[in-house]
Amino acid sequence: MPNAHDTVKAYFEALVARDAETLIAMMLPASHYVKIGTDTNEVVEGSAEIAAYYQNHIASTEDFSITFINLDVQERDNVAWFYTRQIWRLRWQGVPEEFVMRMTGVLEKTDASWQFAQIHASIGISATEDTL
Repeated sequence: MPNAHDTVKAYFEALVARDAETLIAMMLPASHYVKIGTDTNEVVEGSAEIAAYYQNHIASTEDFSITFINLDVQERDNVAWFYTRQIWRLRWQGVPEEFVMRMTGVLEKTDASWQFAQIHASIGISATEDTL
């Protein structure tokens, strides 16, 4: 079984690869699952909307690359958490964008793998303004 750090890295690799099936499989199918994105109404509570959320994300994203500024993953028993800052370059719904993405999340260890129970994303200042 991959460790939590490898699972977090695999999440971002699947985002860039536009692999909705892998992303969906990485999410914990539980009522306490939460994904908070950067748009006003971008909130998924519970697992019922996970598939639709990631299918829409993949369909709306092109020319995606991620450069890590930092990534910290901590793992204790059956719980892990992460923090990352990254530069995202992509075309979102046809519009080119570049920004610093800040994300945190919580993973739970199941019998088969680590799965995301919570992800929170926010956008920092533009990558060209960031002093990195």
